[in-house]
Parts: sequence; structure tokens; C-alpha cells
Amino acid sequence: MNDERDEEERLERILRRPAHLELPPFEQLAKRRSGSPLARSLALTLATVVVAVAALFAGRELSAFRQQAAGPGETTSPTASANASASATPRPSLPPPIPQPITRNSPAAQIAWVSVNPPQGAPASFIGVDPKGRIVGRLDAGLGHFWRSADGSQLFVVSDQVNAYSASDGVLLRSYGPTPGGAVLDAAFSSDGRWLALLGSLAYVQVIDLQSGLSQVTPLGHDPNASHPGLTMSGQTNALTWSTLVFAPDSKRLYTIVDWGSPLRLTAFNVTASGLVQVAAAIDGQAGRKFPSCPGPGIAPKVVTGGRTLAVFCHFDGKVWFFDLTTLTSTGVVQADMRNPFWLAPIFTPDGQLLYLHQYPAFGDVMQVIDLRTQALLGPLPTPQKLTDPGPFAWLFPVANAGGTPSTVPVSPDGLRLYAAADDGITVLRIPDLKPLAKIATGAQIGEVWISGDGSTVFATDQSRALLVIAADGSQTRVNQDNLGSFVASERG
Repeated sequence: MNDERDEEERLERILRRPAHLELPPFEQLAKRRSGSPLARSLALTLATVVVAVAALFAGRELSAFRQQAAGPGETTSPTASANASASATPRPSLPPPIPQPITRNSPAAQIAWVSVNPPQGAPASFIGVDPKGRIVGRLDAGLGHFWRSADGSQLFVVSDQVNAYSASDGVLLRSYGPTPGGAVLDAAFSSDGRWLALLGSLAYVQVIDLQSGLSQVTPLGHDPNASHPGLTMSGQTNALTWSTLVFAPDSKRLYTIVDWGSPLRLTAFNVTASGLVQVAAAIDGQAGRKFPSCPGPGIAPKVVTGGRTLAVFCHFDGKVWFFDLTTLTSTGVVQADMRNPFWLAPIFTPDGQLLYLHQYPAFGDVMQVIDLRTQALLGPLPTPQKLTDPGPFAWLFPVANAGGTPSTVPVSPDGLRLYAAADDGITVLRIPDLKPLAKIATGAQIGEVWISGDGSTVFATDQSRALLVIAADGSQTRVNQDNLGSFVASERG
């Protein structure tokens, strides 16, 4: 139990940030109760598990399980220890978060940009709202597809041209020239902010050096007869449809995922000053490879585990795929619990260790988590709402060591807190065990959440009728605006 308390205290020290980095929620609301919630949750869960095991196994298996779950203060005979080590299964555990540096400190990165869709055919737009609740800019949504730069300071609008606008006020800053034609299906920014990559329906990748403005187009292989379940293709049948791209954290590698309806093609590029250099490609059904497929139009990819693994969540069936990026081979598929398409919001932690899958409150507010290192799936368990609740995954620490695609990833920039939207406000949860730390915007029916670049302000939509601006001291400003939609965010679900 001393080790459990040590782990609890260590996590608390990680979360006790300097004042200028403190994020909502607000620590004075999160009073610690007597006793260790980690210990209480652990004891209750282990008791439940032991009862279940007793019904399924007898004798040696039950003894081994009890010895494996025993705390460091309990002792067993040498014979019993040998039996336990031979038959026990290692207990699952979640890694503590790796605190991330706060890099989005510019004033522009603190401005929220959210879509407004007026009724009766009026033109849609994006409005910029500052941390004081003032509307500081407006852009016509008809300009093209909107993406936010890696540092949060600019909005890139892509149609037949690529234009950059200031996130401070929506003023045009620079044009990067035309796209090669066809529809732009997706865009990705390198984490160092230098590169913008665009994937087009005419089977190309355009990479733009945002420092020099130079652009280069690289053709992209694909299957002209690729499957798109439920979709009737019309017009140009040779065009790309279900395809996306993602940078590695080192900003030196780019990966495209093409034709995920089948046969999936994974292509690796090196990013150089003169453009993209294709280094490898792998296709389902070729060279002995067997890749999964997603029977719907939405996936969420991320390069994780230090750049070694590509994890991909399919919004249609709840599967999570894993690829080894050294060999471009499939290394596993995890099936999450999802009863209908687009019921889960994927939330990758910034350190690339965990993937939380939050089921929307309208469908039952539950949470699952996948350890991206081990591919272990845990949950679903109810998302905690009360500050006195333990974290649903608290028991996963070793005893010895104590419907729709969201536009944002609601995790604090330092990677230590997750903001869970619900029908009664926002519960702020500690990563990784999701222990509730505070409740904010109580009484509001929250749709989406966006965290400012420095983590000091929370923006949230309330029933699509208002934008809530919540400061670090807990004060709240309400910006009344009907028909609010999605945020333009640097990280997307």
C-alpha cells in the first residue's frame, strides 16, 4: 500500500504545474478526500474479479490469481510462489503520462475558430472568439476547406488555391498558389510547422514548404477499382475517394493510407527540401501481406510509440489497426466496443501512448482505452462525473507501482488532462486513470470542446446555441450564437 500511495503522490506532483501553466479545471474545486481512491477502487475491482475467476477456474488457477494480485506486504510459501509465477497472467497496467512542452504560446493560438451555420440558406461562416469572449474575426466558409496550422497561429483555406489567414483576426497573410486540380481530400501539417501536405482526388500528394513557399507534386499509386462499401461512384472512376495522410512526429516522414475500403495501400515517404521521396509501399494481398479494411468513410490515424507504429481507428466498425512502420506490415487489430458507426470519439494522448474512445453522452457516456504499446483494450466503463468518483482505470496500476467525427482532441496541451463533454457540463479527468479533478460549465449541454494553445482557456459549444469561454479562474463568458458547429483545430479526431 505504501507503493500505491507513492504512485498517487507522484501523479499529483506531475499535475501540480506552475501557475502560468495551470489549466482548467481549477484545483480549488478538486478537494482531496481522506483515504486513497486508488486503493478503494483497486480493492473493489479485485474482489469482483476474484469472484468471477472462482466461478470459472478451480484450485491452482485461483490460487495463482490471488497470489498475483497480492500486495507487496503479503507473503506466500516458496511452493505457492512457484505455482503462481508458472500460471499467472500479468496484470494490465497503464503508463503514466509524459508531460508535453507548451509550445503554442502566441496570441493567435489562443483564439477559437468555430463554424456557424445559419438557417434558411444564409451563408455559413467561421468566427474567431478570443479568451474574453469577443468575436475578433469572421471568414466565409465557402472559401474552401479549413485546416489549422501546427502552431495554431494560422488558418489554411484550400480550394483551387492555398491561402493562409491569421488566426488572430482572419486577415489574409499569404497565398501559396494553386493546387494540381481535383478535390483536396485531406491535409496534414508537420509538427515542426514547416510542411503542409495535401492529398488530392487526382491521386497526388502536394507538399508545400511553408518557409520558402516552394511546392512539389508527387503522384500516388492507388487501385482504380478500389472498394467503397455503400458508395456509388460516379464521374471519374479513377479518382481517389477514401484516402488520408499523416506525418510522423519527427516531421521527416509522411505516410499515406489509400483505398481503405480495400485493397488498402500504405505508402511511406521521406520529406526533403526538394519534395517527397517515396521509400516503400505495401498493398493488401501483395507480397503475402494481409491488411484490414474499413467499411466506411472515416478513419483517424496517428503515428505513435515514438514513430515506430501507425495506429488507425475506423469510425465505422470500431476497429483499431496497428502497422509496423519499419516493415509496413500489419501487427494487430483491436476491436473496440461500438454498437453503431460513429458512436465513439477517438482521443489520442499527445505522448502517443494511449487511445481513449469516448462514447457520446447521447448514446451512453462510457469510456474505453487502448494501450498503444501493448494493444490491450480496457473498458468500456462509465465516464465518471462526480469529483468523489475514482478513476475508472485506477485499478490498472500494478500493485507494486501503485456519433460523429469530433473536430478536436480535448486534451490539455501538456497531455495530463482530458476534458469529457457531457449533457451536464465538462468533467476534467486525470490521464491515465481518468480520476475526476473538477466539473466545469455545470448545467450546459456540451457538444464539442477546444483547449487554447497554452491550455489556459476552455471553449465549448452549448447545444449549438452558444459558445462558452471558461477562464483558468473558473469565470465563464457566454457568447450567444445559434447553429454553432465544429472547431477548427490543429488536432482532429
